[in-house]
Amino acid sequence: MFEPIRLCSVYSESKGELIAMENNLNITPDIIEAIKFVVAVVAPFLAGWFGLKYGLIQIKEERRLTFVEKQLSEFYSPLLGLHKEIRAKSELRVKIEEAGGKLWNEGVAAGLPPSIEPTEKEIAYNNKQLRDEFLPMYREMLAIFRKGYWLAEPETRNFYADLVEYVEGWTRWEAGGVPPAVMQKIGHTEEKLRPFYNELTERTDVLRKELAQKN
Repeated sequence: MFEPIRLCSVYSESKGELIAMENNLNITPDIIEAIKFVVAVVAPFLAGWFGLKYGLIQIKEERRLTFVEKQLSEFYSPLLGLHKEIRAKSELRVKIEEAGGKLWNEGVAAGLPPSIEPTEKEIAYNNKQLRDEFLPMYREMLAIFRKGYWLAEPETRNFYADLVEYVEGWTRWEAGGVPPAVMQKIGHTEEKLRPFYNELTERTDVLRKELAQKN
């Protein structure tokens, strides 16, 4: 037969163990007061440390957002805006040229006497637009890049030399310092700047998303 468990005996043994533990720890009122004092001193220090750490993180994030705003407002947006304006006007020029060429062919097919006067005026306007509008805008882009080089991301800086070369090519052409045939030979076309324009567009989107997520 199993012997019944005697609760009184178990309780007495447990109580004895607790008393023995208290005696071994020897927790006196002085120790308790000392612990309270240490907690009172350390707790504010820990709270201040965590608060300082959080504050530094906040300051770092605020500085990053301020820098991103500066990148967008003083570098990427102005460059992208100038590019978009030049592109829109250039695309309109192409549409006009294509429409004019189509009308020319239709007139010739109908037996009408062709007139080169509209074409001559169109060429004159395009050349004037290049000198008076586009070249100053390209130079403005270069000035923005030069002044805001420190705002550009490393991937964007890689295209600085391409923009310098493109603007310098047109400057030499405008001054008569290089024949058109040479310009064509070295492949002086805006197509070389397409990767740069793509970088501007993509980088602007990335920075705007970063700014939107933090705000």
